[in-house]
Amino acid sequence: MRSLIVWGLGMLKMEDIVGLEVISADARVMGIVEGIGIDVDEWKIPALRIALKKGVEETIGMKKPLFSSAKLYLKTSGVESISDTITLNPDLRDVKSLAVEQGMVLMTAADVLGKRVICKKARQIGVADNIIFTPDKEWGVPYIEIKLDKTAVDDLNVKKPLLSSPIIRIQTSDVKTIGDMIMLKIDIEELSDFLEKKPTARKW
Repeated sequence: MRSLIVWGLGMLKMEDIVGLEVISADARVMGIVEGIGIDVDEWKIPALRIALKKGVEETIGMKKPLFSSAKLYLKTSGVESISDTITLNPDLRDVKSLAVEQGMVLMTAADVLGKRVICKKARQIGVADNIIFTPDKEWGVPYIEIKLDKTAVDDLNVKKPLLSSPIIRIQTSDVKTIGDMIMLKIDIEELSDFLEKKPTARKW
């Protein structure tokens, strides 16, 4: 059985929770995790996007969409534990109290992943490939994984895997802003200095 202790530092990636069943405190299957909402000002995950199990909508007081499955953004404060499933604090009938309106979720992981990443001096280094977060009380996002462009590999002195592109982790505290791309506060030399002190993602 997986647990946060087994996972070491407690840092997870998107794929660690996407697809997990969500279970209410009264042992009812609510649905599965489909994605996450992100607050990129505070770099926290305030909500999980849940694809609801058929028939659950009526129990929690939601209307079922005509042509698609119902989805719900659920506050991460309602998560009790994460292992082979995600268990919640409330019973199923009380889950709606944790719901977040979709319009209140300003950005999702899908809005971040795939964006080009550029350094302070407009040098492109790659694209955002993954979100790294800590599922504790804060649900903070300390890192983003970046799949490096070929030219950035040599500049950063990163070892290239045999059959894949190198992936590094950057600190979200080094992100200046996110628009059509992700702009960093640091230049490529400062990023190189950081990587010399920290392991690359493949070693984590």
